[in-house]
Amino acid sequence: MKTRKNLCRAVLFSALLSVLFFISDDQAHAYNSKAWKERLSARTATLWIEGEPLGDGIVLNARGELNVTWLESGLARILDTDNYVDEWVLNGLNYYFSNRKETRDKMKGRDVLALRYRAIKNWSFDPEKLTINDYAITSENILTKKEYWESELVQGYVGMVVVATPSLKPGQTMKLRYEDAEAQIELPRTRSK
Repeated sequence: MKTRKNLCRAVLFSALLSVLFFISDDQAHAYNSKAWKERLSARTATLWIEGEPLGDGIVLNARGELNVTWLESGLARILDTDNYVDEWVLNGLNYYFSNRKETRDKMKGRDVLALRYRAIKNWSFDPEKLTINDYAITSENILTKKEYWESELVQGYVGMVVVATPSLKPGQTMKLRYEDAEAQIELPRTRSK
């Protein structure tokens, strides 16, 4: 009987340690260092789909939120010294170094944009409705395979699509348009080293 109690305690203790290990491991991977937060913020523009901006960052009645982040290839070099960044950044940067010939061909002379979206109401998301500096995204630009993202979104759904766009220049103003939503951002003046 005493052996059975000790065995139960050992199993319970092991299970508790496993849970704590997985929780702390998930938290470590969901953490952006302060430097990464600044880098990503300087490269991200937000579009509010069907929203009514009231000023001071307040938007009413938006159907969805679309965050467009420029992930230039130079950001990959920073990972050697600071790898505290969310997985979506790593996934986006991996397209520059793909083993697939089809992807390498799509990336010639192009940059990666990560389109992170969130449905506030039911929303039909279509990356081909996005234009960057008057360049319209087509199915040929979409790097994420269709089976890995949704287009008919229910309230609360979040996802990401990675697209290739003609190469952007440091200091350039990136103008974005998705249906009636517009945003622009001046990209950092120097590429990441």
